Amino acid sequence: MSVSLPGAGGGRGRNMNFDLNLVPFIDLMSTIIVFLIATAVWVQITSLNVEQSIQDPNAPPPPPDQTPPTPPLTVHIRSDGVEVLRTPDKLKNFPALKADTYDWDAVTAAVKAEKSSYPEEIQATIVTDDGVAYKHMIRALDITRQSGFDKTLLGGGPASVAAPLPPRG
Repeated sequence: MSVSLPGAGGGRGRNMNFDLNLVPFIDLMSTIIVFLIATAVWVQITSLNVEQSIQDPNAPPPPPDQTPPTPPLTVHIRSDGVEVLRTPDKLKNFPALKADTYDWDAVTAAVKAEKSSYPEEIQATIVTDDGVAYKHMIRALDITRQSGFDKTLLGGGPASVAAPLPPRG
């Protein structure tokens, strides 16, 4: 496919007609359009609405006459199990069933129990240790969202080199 463009003549009686090949231009444009469409689709698929769990160190402490706010629910995914806690005295441990497998049904029940205890609470924090697979963080995110915690914060934690979780009992 080409286009003939007549020229006006270049003096001395020369004809300035030439053919412009449009096939490479059309190929280039169709390839660019395919990449733009594919990129637009992937941008929408990979969006994940979360907030970073960082508190302002310069924030003033709450007034003493005001009751302190309820601490947020934390789901800590470790290499040897999952912890669900709101305060250290209300820690629930769920050891890993086997390598890279967690008891997600028990974690779901614990998160739903916390939501029923504090129905007005909408914030949960998910903390993962180094080396924990991404799919486990997403699974915990799904559990918290389905349980009614609309505001989920993501945080990181130290590697699981501490003592293993105590057995459930």
